[in-house]
Amino acid sequence: MKKTISHYYSILDEHLYRVIGAICRSSIQIEEAIRYSALTGSQGDRSDQNSSGDIQKKLDVICNEIMIKELADSGACNVLLSEENNDPIYVLEKASHTHYLVAFDPLDGSSNLDCNGPVGTIFSISANKGKQVLLSGDQILVSGYVLYGPSTELVLSVNKTVDRFVLSSNKEYIHLETVRLDGKKKKIYSVNEGNSVNWNADMKAYIEGYKKEGMNYTSRYIGSMVGDVHRTLMYGGMFSYPADKKSPNGKLRLLYEAYPMAKLIEDAGGKAIIGNMSTKRILEIEPKEIHQRTPIVLGSREEVDRYRIMSKL
Repeated sequence: MKKTISHYYSILDEHLYRVIGAICRSSIQIEEAIRYSALTGSQGDRSDQNSSGDIQKKLDVICNEIMIKELADSGACNVLLSEENNDPIYVLEKASHTHYLVAFDPLDGSSNLDCNGPVGTIFSISANKGKQVLLSGDQILVSGYVLYGPSTELVLSVNKTVDRFVLSSNKEYIHLETVRLDGKKKKIYSVNEGNSVNWNADMKAYIEGYKKEGMNYTSRYIGSMVGDVHRTLMYGGMFSYPADKKSPNGKLRLLYEAYPMAKLIEDAGGKAIIGNMSTKRILEIEPKEIHQRTPIVLGSREEVDRYRIMSKL
């Protein structure tokens, strides 16, 4: 019999378990908000930009508010970092137990919403005794994402083990499998080639290598990091959002997009590096500000290693 997520992680520290529970409750509310958004008038843009300069969707704000409330109400967090907030959110707690920092993108890929494309939530959890804000990637205890697609799936890395759960009709997350990238060798590369005119020489050489006669690779790109990374985790291959002339520091946010996904991919047996003429691990980047950006190349070890070979580093 398949176990629910509450059975699966009941042995964790009580307060860490509360944080995971808050994320689960948030995702169930977010799933419902997305599912009925066309009927409730919550699709479309707002006039505002978020802290990263992106035009906000109405659902970006709704989902952000859901996550902030659930995480604050958990009584286990002291700092929340969201893509949608300019500043850290400090949650006041009098308890003496260890508190946690949660960094999250409440609704990744929201530009796909109005065409009913897949979107997701990305998050990481780090122990945080002193209300610090800039914790390194190697301090992350739990990372994961929720994919809102044909089914709603939660993928979690806990204790360096990646597990996959699906939301049931009873609104419970049911364990499906433990996930590893080892041995998954589908020939898929995932990158927005519409930006290739602006790519640096390393990325042009890397991707051109996949197109050579006899390589037999297929290109797949959704435009939602959660959707693209989930496919990479399930099948193998690579995903990249590189630096280019328009975004020399990359586009994805380090703390609440790149860090969580890099942690999860590494724990599943893959690799996540900067690219941009560097094979440095994403998790080794020193965070300097909360909305810091980075290029990224992640996926199966074999495919990420091709970056060094094809780009002639």
